[in-house]
Amino acid sequence: MGTVDEGWKDASDFADELPFGNFEDGSGTTQAYEADDIVGNCPVCGTHVVEREKGFFCNNMDCNFALWKNNRFFQAIGKEMTREVADDLVNGGTVKLIDCKSQRTGNTFSCYVDLTTDEEGKAHFEIRFPKGGRRRE
Repeated sequence: MGTVDEGWKDASDFADELPFGNFEDGSGTTQAYEADDIVGNCPVCGTHVVEREKGFFCNNMDCNFALWKNNRFFQAIGKEMTREVADDLVNGGTVKLIDCKSQRTGNTFSCYVDLTTDEEGKAHFEIRFPKGGRRRE
């Protein structure tokens, strides 16, 4: 009988077999995303926020920060959590939206949406209106 590690390859032998590329980024840490997937730095812990299939998530597994693409808050005002919206929220804390639609009245309006986080690192949104009140169209 041989030793336990007999037959195992060195990790570098698998590099060509990995369907998603090499995890080593040269910094001693591993990553499973491309630089183009990075939206910004997490407002909670400072790690990269990365775009994934269902949303924009902090790459730190211990952090709860997430911006879901299927977001009820944005759907309620007739908007989507797009890459551009997520970029503004993550990097600036606010995004200006035009042509939002009230579900109750059907009126359109423009507003600012501010991003805040709670003590657990979860995202919350708040609407602010531009100075001068609402503009009815």
